Amino acid sequence: MIRVLHIVSTLSKSSGVMSFIMSYFRNINRGKIQFDFLYWQNDNNSFIDEIKELGGNVYLIPKPNISKKFWYDFTAIFKENSGKYNIIHLHEVYLNMLIYPFLRKYNINHLIAHAHTTKYSDKKISSLRNRILCLPLKNTVSEYFACSKAAGEFYFGKTSKRDNEVKIINNAIDCDKFTFDKNTRMEMRNELDINKKFVVGHIGRFNAQKNHDFLIDIFFEIQKQKTNSLLVLVGIGPLEGKIREKVERLGIPEKVLFLGQRNDVSDILQAIDVFVLPSFFEGLGIVLVEAQAAGLDCFTSDIVPVEAKVTDRLKFLSLNLSAKEWAEKIIEETKSAKRVDEIEKIRDAGFDIRIEAEKLEKAYISLS
Repeated sequence: MIRVLHIVSTLSKSSGVMSFIMSYFRNINRGKIQFDFLYWQNDNNSFIDEIKELGGNVYLIPKPNISKKFWYDFTAIFKENSGKYNIIHLHEVYLNMLIYPFLRKYNINHLIAHAHTTKYSDKKISSLRNRILCLPLKNTVSEYFACSKAAGEFYFGKTSKRDNEVKIINNAIDCDKFTFDKNTRMEMRNELDINKKFVVGHIGRFNAQKNHDFLIDIFFEIQKQKTNSLLVLVGIGPLEGKIREKVERLGIPEKVLFLGQRNDVSDILQAIDVFVLPSFFEGLGIVLVEAQAAGLDCFTSDIVPVEAKVTDRLKFLSLNLSAKEWAEKIIEETKSAKRVDEIEKIRDAGFDIRIEAEKLEKAYISLS
């Protein structure tokens, strides 16, 4: 059996990267491939129990820094597991130089750097730091993975040679789970008490990247024209308080549902009428694939990689447009929209997790 050590910042269920990894973990042949995790941010709502149920191990370390405590604990993990791992799958790409010295010392032949986004960080200082730390990538990393061509080019460069080296690992989904179902839609709308409403939906962590401030402006314009409109927000995050304050300030608290972190995202997507994601940046935006699989019309910013468009349901709009212009486009495009089964298009585009998990399995085996 091949054990792969995934290095991530958190095991939180609110992490898009962890949701991506766990989707592959559930569907990969665990008789051949096992995932273990090294992380440093604790979260009460994490995947730890499921990881252990699937046969994985977890290692908690202090946040990477120059302290003796961090280096002692970090080194101890590799020392105690010497010979156990031949592949390290690094999802925090900026840590490549931190990992590199341990490769030869502990006979680890492969360090995979996986690009999940098209920005180093939301914060200016962190972005500058991470950019500098990523400069040595061509000398420290043996394999390059990315969720999209845009993410790969951002982290690993645009040369034709590098394009051939970067392996795209699609943000695949469980197609059966997200297929549009009328009965689920009715049940969920009854549960949320949103019948007879035009429901605008958004799923995403409340952080700067997702651009919730502009999303609220868009919805404010929509509800002016469609008085039966309702906005459903799924997720948690540091900016949730500010967004709640804005909703109150605009006088629309009864028209916005904050659902928090949910485990039934696929059902919620059945219940809503249109999906909006005006992000400042995305590596791909797996939630857009999920929304399209559910047969929803989707509107996102034109900085999102084109690979996210797997059906004609997805429309790209510029962030230079006003909130009113976004609202008018959304209302116009959804006037005669009908929900249809889009699953075959999702599969054909390479986003069926069962098929893609087999591809990742083969990639790991080829490195062993």
